[in-house]
Amino acid sequence: MIKRFFKSYCWSLVLLTALLVGAGILNQASASSGGILFKKQLIWYAMGSFLLFGLSFVDYQKIFSVRFVFIFYLFFLLLLVFLVIKGDRWLRLPGFSIQPSEFAKLALIFVSSLILHRHEDSVLSWKTFGLLTLFALPLCVLVAATDLDQGMMLFLLYASFVVVAGIPKRILALGVAAALAIAFLAGPYVWKMLQPYQRARVEAFINPEAFALDRGYQVLQALIAVGSGGWTGLGFKQGISSRLNYLPEKHTDLAFAVWAEEWGFIGSTFIVCCFALLIFQILKIACQVRDPLGRYLCFGVAAMFFWEMLINVGGIIHILPIASVPLPFLSYGGSSVLANMSAIGLVLSVSRKRYSFR
Repeated sequence: MIKRFFKSYCWSLVLLTALLVGAGILNQASASSGGILFKKQLIWYAMGSFLLFGLSFVDYQKIFSVRFVFIFYLFFLLLLVFLVIKGDRWLRLPGFSIQPSEFAKLALIFVSSLILHRHEDSVLSWKTFGLLTLFALPLCVLVAATDLDQGMMLFLLYASFVVVAGIPKRILALGVAAALAIAFLAGPYVWKMLQPYQRARVEAFINPEAFALDRGYQVLQALIAVGSGGWTGLGFKQGISSRLNYLPEKHTDLAFAVWAEEWGFIGSTFIVCCFALLIFQILKIACQVRDPLGRYLCFGVAAMFFWEMLINVGGIIHILPIASVPLPFLSYGGSSVLANMSAIGLVLSVSRKRYSFR
């Protein structure tokens, strides 16, 4: 039985996760200069590893009942309502803080997977679309009320589930056209509603040189750090932008810029390839799973990692506006580490059952 268990374990996924966590340890040792933040991050990595392997031993088919998913969803929904009323994105507890929006992504993945599992059709029906929207919309709105970037992440996850559920191409094209038209017409009003720092990010993305000393500073310093790395990088803890503190938020939002400066184009390509292989391996498991629930869970986790990597790295290399979306495993943050490693643990649980039905 033990031999069969380890044979069904997806060790390639464990290896890829370990490589990214190892890169994160090196990156935080440099960005945080081995201080208190680095020590805290090591604790989060240890707790995340415990969650990863613990969840991988759990039979997901037994715990993902309607009652469990609904309670999990409702808990984070009420927690987000509390934070909106309080006007804070963090749940501050004695000694540490938790960012519930990171776990709200898991709640959305769980409830969307369960809906598609119980209403699986070749083409997305209006009933299924309505259920997906009904459960996704409150999470997106509540998270966006205190953190617009994470609210956008949740919306992208929701849109990914709608697409994979089998939305007809004609309706998809009409939806995209309608969204563009609404964005064009409502753009000026939305622009006025944005917070000053949110408008600053858009202006810095469009023309960072014009705001080099204030709102464009972060964009330009990230590009300088990436460019300074060259092919092989300046070496571990040798990044000039990082050591001289030119990079703001270097341990969180701009963690990839620190890595690119120290390890260069080759090191950056290594990280991007690790993420690409991680996502590919999760999607491969999704294709092998006979149980629809496991298939949708894997797809949701793959979509989450894809969007997080694209938004974070895209902002640093200036193909997207910089957003406060952490790069999984490399950026500092306990909530991000715990949520992402829990997601990997669930995928490992699915992989052990990928050739069996309920």
